[in-house]
Amino acid sequence: MGIFSSFKKKQNQENSDPNYIETILKHSQDEPLGVADNNLIYAGYNELGGYYYFQTYVIGKFKLKTKTGAKLRIEGTNYTLDLNADMDELESEPADIFKGYVTRIDFEIEKDVVETIRRSTIKELILTTKKNKLVFKPFKKSEV
Repeated sequence: MGIFSSFKKKQNQENSDPNYIETILKHSQDEPLGVADNNLIYAGYNELGGYYYFQTYVIGKFKLKTKTGAKLRIEGTNYTLDLNADMDELESEPADIFKGYVTRIDFEIEKDVVETIRRSTIKELILTTKKNKLVFKPFKKSEV
């Protein structure tokens, strides 16, 4: 039990910094789409060869290494979208500047669906992987 109790204690200490999100925001020029625990999600659209992608970056304590992909559920006013990652193999990269990780995940999306998503209508974003589930609430500047 000694090994596991010290791991749990370390994990709880990492989650206890009330200024962690603010630290990440200081290093960003853009406004995040959502916030969850000690993580922010940034998102945007990209088109490549007629295919559309919803590109996301999760920045914070979330660390991922998987070969089973990820799913993103976007719950908004009068719509729910379930998106699948365009790749199964995903891995976070260390971000020493704020002692966390950056995880880029691109999701396949249809052009007509892209046009329905608006920041103002998003209620919740749920990122699911094999071992993790992050629930992001819309980011509001007053939260920091």
